[in-house]
Amino acid sequence: MRRDPHSYADDAQATVAHLRWTAAVDFATRTLACTAELELRGTSAMIDLDTRELAIESVDDGAAPLAWELADAEPILGARLRVAIGGGVRVVRIRYRTSPAASALQWLTPAQTAGGVHPFLFSQCQAIHARSLVPLQDTPRVRITYDAALTVPAGLRGLMAAADAGGGRWRMPQPIPPYLFAFAVGELEGRDVGPRSRVWAEPSVVD
Repeated sequence: MRRDPHSYADDAQATVAHLRWTAAVDFATRTLACTAELELRGTSAMIDLDTRELAIESVDDGAAPLAWELADAEPILGARLRVAIGGGVRVVRIRYRTSPAASALQWLTPAQTAGGVHPFLFSQCQAIHARSLVPLQDTPRVRITYDAALTVPAGLRGLMAAADAGGGRWRMPQPIPPYLFAFAVGELEGRDVGPRSRVWAEPSVVD
């Protein structure tokens, strides 16, 4: 049963509990090369995931391929990705690439930044744009925890709205709705403004 009219998520199916996400940022093509490993809660014969303009390359359970089908896109919902998970599958791993026109991603040229030298990228997943970044159940009814890793060009820094685990990795232990999944990449410096608060911005404006 679909109770959210803006998502393909079905209450009768398993739900995504945890996301392991890796992404390599390519400013030249304005795309991300990604792997999303979805840990599932519950069981069902299949799971329906929300996507928008994602180029799906492969789907497996971490060891063997899984049968999958990408439906025709609808203007608002995007395209439903249906994956067969019968037989007790607990993990779905999807390799894919985002579109240069991904609605969650804003790509800025150097001329659009304060420094004028390096490009900048930031995400905005609210309200239902996370599906253009990660194939998941893009509804606030299904909250997830996540671990993530970003590979970014030399000279730039990646940041995520999560706890910094070091080495370009982040961890979000609190379950969040997909629209809060957020990151930025650019020439960034940080300044502490309190015992647990820090502001990040381009070097010329951070102070």
